Amino acid sequence: MFLRIDGWESNLRFSAAHFIPSHDKCSRLHGHDYAVSVTVYGDQEKEFLIDFLELKNIINRVIAQMDHRVLVPSRPGLLEYTMDDVSCTVSYGHKKMVFSKEDVFLLDAQSSSSEEMSSYIGQRIAESLRKYPKIRRLETCIEEGPGMGACAEISINHE
Repeated sequence: MFLRIDGWESNLRFSAAHFIPSHDKCSRLHGHDYAVSVTVYGDQEKEFLIDFLELKNIINRVIAQMDHRVLVPSRPGLLEYTMDDVSCTVSYGHKKMVFSKEDVFLLDAQSSSSEEMSSYIGQRIAESLRKYPKIRRLETCIEEGPGMGACAEISINHE
């Protein structure tokens, strides 16, 4: 059994700015209106696998933190960043950008690509789904525009 929520149709969206240091064109700061679609897989218990409204609330809690922010990858690798009481400074290649701390979301990933964000968002949703023992896995897709995105498959650890 599976249950699917389409991010565009169900208004599971957020807007954010990002950059991908290793890509020529995408290394420039730019933004997207993202949509997050989620499919959960498991065994139906009683009437529902999970209530749609509850799943939407879980997704919204995750993406609300990212909405109208600059997404800065926090794992070492492609860039360096420093954060103080008021600002976040990001450096890569010959570029240096300074953002107000309140405008930044530190993304626990090495990149802010759709692939990395689908995995990050999926992991956060999976943490909230652990209390549903009949849900075994989920697929989280993030689209930068209709029909253009990446999906990550996440197993639910019920330990």
